[in-house]
Amino acid sequence: MLSKSASPPLVSVRVITYNHEAFLRQCLEGIFMQQTDFPFEVVIGEDCSTDGTRVICEEYRTRYPEVVTLLMHQQNVGAQENARRTREACKGKYIALCEGDDYWTDPLKLQKQATFLEENGEFTLCFHNCYVRHETAPSETQELFQHYSKDIYGIQDLFGKWLIPTASVMFRNHLFEDYPDWLRNAIVGDTPFYILIASFGKIKLLPGVMGVYRRHPGGATNFLHGYHYWERMIELYTGMDEYFEFRYRNEINPVLEWFHYKLAQIAFKKHDYEKYKLYARRCVRRDRKLLLQYRYLGMYMASYAPALFKVYSRIKSSSVQ
Repeated sequence: MLSKSASPPLVSVRVITYNHEAFLRQCLEGIFMQQTDFPFEVVIGEDCSTDGTRVICEEYRTRYPEVVTLLMHQQNVGAQENARRTREACKGKYIALCEGDDYWTDPLKLQKQATFLEENGEFTLCFHNCYVRHETAPSETQELFQHYSKDIYGIQDLFGKWLIPTASVMFRNHLFEDYPDWLRNAIVGDTPFYILIASFGKIKLLPGVMGVYRRHPGGATNFLHGYHYWERMIELYTGMDEYFEFRYRNEINPVLEWFHYKLAQIAFKKHDYEKYKLYARRCVRRDRKLLLQYRYLGMYMASYAPALFKVYSRIKSSSVQ
């Protein structure tokens, strides 16, 4: 509903964007094609792009002045801070997410999701599958996730796993006052944010594919991994564990094992055997059985290979994000 309304919007669509000139129009057109029986707003956070992204944002604010709120930072604040500021500017009862390089394909997406949340108060978030589009091979189309095992999820299902495409999310606004420190400082924000939302209620997978997740050389995920990434992930999940007063330790500990295993792998490839010994030791220490089995073998590279292989084999089915 793209007309003036005295009522506050039921849904806020949060768009964060940085250097998305090639993609942003498709993102915004997917939003403005939505057919709803309620008013919605679009809140755009533009993070000092160096291309023509800001010009496109200003164009759509001019075209839809009653609907678009545009936040233009004076200096680049980074993806996580941009997401937080833009979310806090959203006035709707619900918030839907679509980043500037993704887009929606179903004109009834917002209606379906808002209706579900209105009718099911025990759920705090709903999502759907998306297609994945590789800009290096745009003719290839497939579903991003092809094997969902169920349609109702809880917080325990989310630790260390990527299940929810950002462009698919709608959640209840005003569940908490501020980001906890572990989330505010997170190196990646999506799954940790959904974990926080899931601490207030259940999550629902809706049927159908209603959007597109775009992979391209400038995407944020292309700049992840390496020592810094996995060390920051350990910091994130350790903070999360403390925040939830260790209630989910059984779910979080295997994730921390995996992160230490990834660090040990990197160190091995770099022939950095001192770091290898450090991370291998920490990896093993997190599992009492492995610790007892390998405590007498010393801290040599060959000795830790079997231990790391055991950790890998035990949790390799997890898709850790």
